[in-house]
Amino acid sequence: MQRVEVAWSKMPKGALGQSGDSIELVERPLGGLTLILADGQGSGPAARRISRMVAMRAVQLIADGSRDGAVARAVQDMLYTAREGRVTATLALLSVDWHTRTLVIARNAPSPVLCRQEEHVFRLEGGAEVIGTYRKTRPAMTELEALPGSLLLTCSDGLLHAGRRYGTPFDWTAWEERFLSISVDELGQFVDELMDHALDLERGRPTDDISIMALGLKGDDESARRSLYASIPY
Repeated sequence: MQRVEVAWSKMPKGALGQSGDSIELVERPLGGLTLILADGQGSGPAARRISRMVAMRAVQLIADGSRDGAVARAVQDMLYTAREGRVTATLALLSVDWHTRTLVIARNAPSPVLCRQEEHVFRLEGGAEVIGTYRKTRPAMTELEALPGSLLLTCSDGLLHAGRRYGTPFDWTAWEERFLSISVDELGQFVDELMDHALDLERGRPTDDISIMALGLKGDDESARRSLYASIPY
């Protein structure tokens, strides 16, 4: 039996107010789960409304049994139709699908997905257009074997831009080396450290919403216990 570990962290623009990003976790009806990250155009409440609309539509479709590629295309069509091509959003789906025994990544976002499998770290990037502007936009799809020890991580573009205004841009290479060395149990700690580093680069007041989400597969776990912990300000 394998165990799925998930972790995420969010910080709104300026470290105040409401984030324009939405992260959701949904169980798949045939086994597994999906992490969803949506980033609405702009920031604040208006962006939040867009990202919530996108994320909750994806939740509904996944819960109904739709496959990830079909989910991303349907969400794109919904946003394009609802806002007549005038509003954009990004969407990333990280899935563990136990029905097919695979990891599935659907991307409509500029941010890369970091993948770790069998002591190798690689990026999935490029070839992924944002949704909402063009009628025929399609997701970039990747399917990997669900191997124990696998890790997947992605983020909103606030992390990509962290530190640029101060001349200290984010260094993916250094964090990829750390990503290679952590255990699945350390995934939550890694995500928190990544967020702390981004906030340091932004001197505590990010110029854009920052969101990070990740999942990992832990092998040889016979416990049926499920746990979820959250820390959320209101």
